[in-house]
Amino acid sequence: MKGPNLGKIEIINPREVWLNEERDFTPWLAENAQAISEAIGFPIIIEQTEKRVGNFQLDILGKVEGTEKVVVIENQLDSSDHKHLGQIITYAGGLNAQIIIWITPSVREEHRTAIEWLNEISNDDTSFFLLRPEVIRIDESRPAVRFRLESGPSDFVRGMRRAVENEEGPRHIFRRQFWSEMFEYLSENGHPWAKGRRTTSDSWVPSSIGKSGVNANISMAQGSRLRVEIYLGHQNPNQNTEWYEILENVKPEIDKVFEDEQISWEPLKSAKACRIAVYYHYDKEKVEKDQEYRSVLYSWVDKNLTRMRAIAKQYLVG
Repeated sequence: MKGPNLGKIEIINPREVWLNEERDFTPWLAENAQAISEAIGFPIIIEQTEKRVGNFQLDILGKVEGTEKVVVIENQLDSSDHKHLGQIITYAGGLNAQIIIWITPSVREEHRTAIEWLNEISNDDTSFFLLRPEVIRIDESRPAVRFRLESGPSDFVRGMRRAVENEEGPRHIFRRQFWSEMFEYLSENGHPWAKGRRTTSDSWVPSSIGKSGVNANISMAQGSRLRVEIYLGHQNPNQNTEWYEILENVKPEIDKVFEDEQISWEPLKSAKACRIAVYYHYDKEKVEKDQEYRSVLYSWVDKNLTRMRAIAKQYLVG
């Protein structure tokens, strides 16, 4: 029996794709922040490249989407070195960054160890990530890049630290358990962005759809309600209004997609953001104790998140 005709994967030198770090690699990373977001597990938006910090220049400055958490990214096309290690610490301190990302195609073991140590001594508000871009080609195809997470903060270690320090109350512990189970359910049901996603004690979790300022989120809203939404949170409120009006113009089509749900249209003018959402009222006591009941909720999230992501991609991205 003849087997499938498979191509041969070739790992190529990143400098075959990006000749110059500043002119080629940094702009490409800024334009493809989605790929970085997928590697670290949460969405980031890019605000500026070549940001001056004292006498130095940071490659990329951004934020965690929907928050004020500062993201600094330093990238290089050569092996990791002491110079760039010192730079990321300098930029983190100078900009009071919470998320520090170092991107290099070849990671020396001593630098991996240094990032691990920085995460061990940092509090939960500060996280260091070491990413390795791997450029591949199959036969004569165009090159493609995938990011390998070489080092990042350990949820286990930080979870143990919180438990010892008794920082979290029952509400936060429940959220962590709920989101962890939900991520596992979604990753097994057609949501690759949820695979390996770190859990959180926050009341909401975002999923990026590939456009800065537009997210499909899941949240625990007031009144014991789950909410699945398209959240328009660009830093420019006028942009959010423009996107919201695009969706309003196709309201009949959206209503048809959600014919079994009640769509809530929320301009959120005081927050300078907008959302469209569906809600599910849940039994607070039952959701904490009944695994089967939680599975019903995860199924509802799965169905409606798939719809929201498809609508956002069709009308706001595509």
